[in-house]
Amino acid sequence: MLRSVFMVILIAFSATVAAQGTNFNYVQASYGRVDLDASSLDVDGDGLGVSGSLEIDENFHVFGDYQAADIDFGTDLTILEIGVGYHTNLSPFMDVYANLAYIDIEADALIGSADDSGLSMGIGLRGSISETVELYGGLDYIDFDDSDSETRANAGILLSLTETLSLGLRATLWDDVNVFQINARMYFR
Repeated sequence: MLRSVFMVILIAFSATVAAQGTNFNYVQASYGRVDLDASSLDVDGDGLGVSGSLEIDENFHVFGDYQAADIDFGTDLTILEIGVGYHTNLSPFMDVYANLAYIDIEADALIGSADDSGLSMGIGLRGSISETVELYGGLDYIDFDDSDSETRANAGILLSLTETLSLGLRATLWDDVNVFQINARMYFR
């Protein structure tokens, strides 16, 4: 009996989430904390960002992300990422996605500036664990033009307040940089 009740609840949950689907059409604003801990440098700061995604087909989307941070010693850090992605259902409540993007990073300090760009390739998962909670995470490999390659991991949680508005937390971990953000996401169809 208990098994039957559990199965009915699971099927109802899956149908609700499947009807809703994972939405790749959104605009997001974020506030975050940046911690840079390289071998001889330990600085931190905070910044703002804006990002978005737009479905161009049932399984393809374009996306963009711009982050700007003011870190210690008067250094301004900006990251711009623009790309295209593919997404498909793994189950009624989980999608897998793959992204290919151009990334540009610039740092302007009192003593000079530096910039680098390259290509990013990534894979990740997005899925709902309830009607109001979505989890996501992924790994990216970034091949920079002038410096070594990087591996970046990200994970986050979104809490839906309405059909179109979610609040969330996100962590992005690079080799020497950690970024922790709170964000507000507005969905559209």
